[in-house]
Amino acid sequence: MLTYTQALFRSLKISVILLVLDMFGAFLLRGVIYPLETFGDMLLLETALLFLFAGFVDFGTSVAFVQFRKSVFASKETFSAEKRKDAERRAIALVGSGICLFVILIVLALFRG
Repeated sequence: MLTYTQALFRSLKISVILLVLDMFGAFLLRGVIYPLETFGDMLLLETALLFLFAGFVDFGTSVAFVQFRKSVFASKETFSAEKRKDAERRAIALVGSGICLFVILIVLALFRG
């Protein structure tokens, strides 16, 4: 079970890993001359994808979606409050890293302004 402190540290770890990969990718794609524009675009795209993926993780264990899977796909899965809480905490880690990346993107935009 993931506590909120662990979710915060997990979101910071995800953010740092994505930042390092973005910096490396920006230098590979655009070279040394214009890496900040590519870096900002990559951050914006990853922030949006993190928010969407967090929503999918959270929604996938909701009561409505479990009932939908039962009726449409004849799934044997039942709703579990424990799975729901775990999915919420995983989604919190993803949203937290998305917020961190978005704040860095705003700082980058102000710096480039």
